Amino acid sequence: MKKLLKIAGVLLLALIALLAAAVWWATNRLAKDDPSIVRPHYSRFEMGQGAADGSPKPSDTGYVVDSAGRGRIAPPMPPEKPMDIHTAANQKSNLALRSCFWPGPRARSGVFTNDANSFSWENQFPDTATTYVPTALKIADGAKVIIKGEFPHMRHWNFNTYNPRGEPQDSLNDVEIQPDTGSVNPFLPGVPRDAKNRRYTFTIVNGKPASPRPPNTLYTNADAGKEVYLWMRNYVPDLSADYLGGVALPAVSYQTAGGTTVEGDAACEATMAPMRGKQLPSSVDSRAWVLLTHLPWIDTANVGAKDVDVRPLQSFFNRKQVVADMFFPMLSSKDPEMVGGWWSNKVTRYGYVTLSRNFGEVYVLTAKLPKSPKTWHGDKDNMADYDMRYSSVCTAGSLTAATTPDCIYDEQLAASADADGRYTLVIASQQDRPSNATTQCGVAWIDMGNGDGMVGGSPNYASVINRHTQVHDNFKHSWFSVTKPGTEKEVMGDYLPYVLNLKTKARFEALGCPVDTSKLRAMLPK
Repeated sequence: MKKLLKIAGVLLLALIALLAAAVWWATNRLAKDDPSIVRPHYSRFEMGQGAADGSPKPSDTGYVVDSAGRGRIAPPMPPEKPMDIHTAANQKSNLALRSCFWPGPRARSGVFTNDANSFSWENQFPDTATTYVPTALKIADGAKVIIKGEFPHMRHWNFNTYNPRGEPQDSLNDVEIQPDTGSVNPFLPGVPRDAKNRRYTFTIVNGKPASPRPPNTLYTNADAGKEVYLWMRNYVPDLSADYLGGVALPAVSYQTAGGTTVEGDAACEATMAPMRGKQLPSSVDSRAWVLLTHLPWIDTANVGAKDVDVRPLQSFFNRKQVVADMFFPMLSSKDPEMVGGWWSNKVTRYGYVTLSRNFGEVYVLTAKLPKSPKTWHGDKDNMADYDMRYSSVCTAGSLTAATTPDCIYDEQLAASADADGRYTLVIASQQDRPSNATTQCGVAWIDMGNGDGMVGGSPNYASVINRHTQVHDNFKHSWFSVTKPGTEKEVMGDYLPYVLNLKTKARFEALGCPVDTSKLRAMLPK
């Protein structure tokens, strides 16, 4: 018995030493960029004349050191598209829209900051048509937070609460909020979007939702006094005037269990939590990413990608499922729980796929485009006949960097849809973009980016994320309808996006202008 215990002790010490060596190796690999990695060069990593806060510009390969001394590879900034939300004209004024309770807007790198240690650098796979305002708060036993303001002028707007793992707990969406007496909710069908009287009030309280649920109440799903997270999302503000949709930041007051109410900075102080206004930690630790991508059975240069001509997107259920599918497929659940992650939106479901530039320089994403309202131009009428309120396609970095090179949302993507409603979206880096990947030739384009965003990592990694937000109850072909992995095609039909690998720029350019999309359709599975 003593001999067995001695052997077990030696093995345990050896395992600890091996883990320590692995962590040391991963940490050192992240200390500085590997000069042997050939990275593409870009002239533009920022919006306008630099990031809005004046933080240092990355090198021409995207390498930048943050204020905590950590190196990052920032994605390049693609050319502005018509109806983009963040622009050179509004980035600085948008950064100024903040308060004590609302620490300020977040977006992809290069818009508000280049400092990855800054609150305004988004590292949670941001959608570039949405501006995020996260805050952290604590609510004492029996107390509540009261939010008052005006309904904004935008496509979609909501509030989500989160646990520290970045999993959504509860949500309150624009159409669910009852207006104040004498006001209307301009997000409801039949109500003019430009209505003048548009005030609301809602309350945030601790615990799980009550049954029956009282109106205009958002729950933390946490015990009293625990730090929780609250995100306000602002989708497609009219005319991109500002990220708040032409209204002021919501006013905040705090009411104690005894009925005492404080407002403004006093309410901010009463709800203060340690992570308010601070950069959120990555969902997957950078050292873990390095170790996972160098496992013996993993193709380190093409993590998660497949060298195939056609590949559908798959449904996202939770963080564990993504990591298992990518690195430990034998452990991947056949019936994963839908809990979200990466600070996902509770009224959004996602599809994703991983690509590699080593397998192809030019990819095409195609599917039938769900019907969504068109609002950017300040349209007065609320569309009642829609499949979902919002959809988009984005490219993204690794599970650790979680950055976003580029996105396109439904109203921009519609220009590439054919008579059957099927869109054609070219995904390629700026250097590989075909000359006919333009709206003039009948297709859309977004930037694939410059890799996983990791110092010492792969410049050829890319992922694609498709969002479906606030889906109509009658529409049964969205990511919300996929309840089991592998049923995507059966459930979504023509609305399931497929990635086609065109391999080379020349092959896509041979399709002409206008692009002969019938040859692309012929690549799809029957």
